[in-house]
Amino acid sequence: MALAFGAGMGRTGNVCGAVTGAYMVLRLRPYHELNTLTERKEKVYSLVSEFNRRFMTLNKSLNCTDLLGCDLSTPDELTTARSKKLFAKNCPKFVADAVNILEEMAST
Repeated sequence: MALAFGAGMGRTGNVCGAVTGAYMVLRLRPYHELNTLTERKEKVYSLVSEFNRRFMTLNKSLNCTDLLGCDLSTPDELTTARSKKLFAKNCPKFVADAVNILEEMAST
């Protein structure tokens, strides 16, 4: 389901797939204490904002292009990213950061 999240949403260099995946996780909780869809939506939006703040504190951006330093929407820079193994070197950290943030948020 999240296959298209890679390289900043289908290789567009936009929001990091680890970040987008975290947004999905934030919505998984049922929030039974909230009675309406609007209340649940506002809760999730608030959590997304908190997640973004924490992720940006660690990584300075939410966008793949900024995180990797390459515009993955262009063939030349995608080739550069691959040759420098930027995905293997950097993306595991972004995924780990997202997971750690989610775990911290769940415990508070």
